[in-house]
Amino acid sequence: MRKITFITAIFVIFALCPALFANDSGEIKPAPWSGYWWPRKVTALFEGWRGHKPGPLAKYDAYVQQVTGRNPGAVAWEADVRNNHYNPNAEGWEGHCNGWAAAAIMTPEPTFSRIRGGIEFTVGDQKALLSEQWMNCYCNFYGHRYWGGSDDPDDIYPDEFHRVIEKYIGENKSAVICDIEYEEMVWNFPMYKYTSSWSESWFDENKLKVKTTCWFVNDDVGAEFVGTRSFTIDYTYNLYLDKNGNVESGEWTGKSRRNHPDFIWVPTADAPNPKNGNLENPRLHPRFVQQICEGPARETERTRSVLDSDEFRTPDDVLRKAGLDPAVLFN
Repeated sequence: MRKITFITAIFVIFALCPALFANDSGEIKPAPWSGYWWPRKVTALFEGWRGHKPGPLAKYDAYVQQVTGRNPGAVAWEADVRNNHYNPNAEGWEGHCNGWAAAAIMTPEPTFSRIRGGIEFTVGDQKALLSEQWMNCYCNFYGHRYWGGSDDPDDIYPDEFHRVIEKYIGENKSAVICDIEYEEMVWNFPMYKYTSSWSESWFDENKLKVKTTCWFVNDDVGAEFVGTRSFTIDYTYNLYLDKNGNVESGEWTGKSRRNHPDFIWVPTADAPNPKNGNLENPRLHPRFVQQICEGPARETERTRSVLDSDEFRTPDDVLRKAGLDPAVLFN
């Protein structure tokens, strides 16, 4: 009888306090696409890879030379170690993951080869060009990169993390990008889905114990991969509420104390390379990349005229034509 009474009492507590447990979720459909991350230590972007030569940038140079009569020099710039895009001595984690992650969110996935000027640009070529083009972009940034030393390893704090994914993925239906490594290394992956569940603390009604499962797009794929390959990470944290029930702070808990995102960023538009900057290959023009990566598989006279039209101008080109400065608008 005592056991039955005890179980009944617990049931009554849960029935009277439905707010003790709650959940939330968000998902982007379709998910961003998977792509290779093009490490800085390898020459694949300009020399190609086994069974695939010439490389994507060499094909780009050949195509642009056909169109303009001038070689833009994308290969020469990328191969120059002074520009730090190719560096045989780079750290093993250094690469183009940020460019790929932004492109995977902001551009349609190339799913078939395209012929431009008689040159075949495979899916891998197209994804490589997009990953290079999006190495520099306008974005909203949350948290601070951890550089070691006196930097705070707990940043991004879980209260901000939770607000950001709720706002973008849950409400705005926009994917975000996370550096999932909380130490000095940077590993950028698009996040497109999450599920959160939380419960109130038995002894502190202003404390929520949260578990959030996040779905990330994987870059551990071959260059010609089509589709989305994902992986999940579980994060646990406490959120603290003010007297009005609003989240005011948080703390990572359990394994998440040493395994949580470092920062989150959300790409908003492509950005021009700063003068004398090396954030992205300045010899790669977005308009030509768009001509290569969008439109039909093969060129015809009709598609050639479309590719040369204003329809295939970059967003920055359109803004400048209207007398607006994109650097001012998006900064």
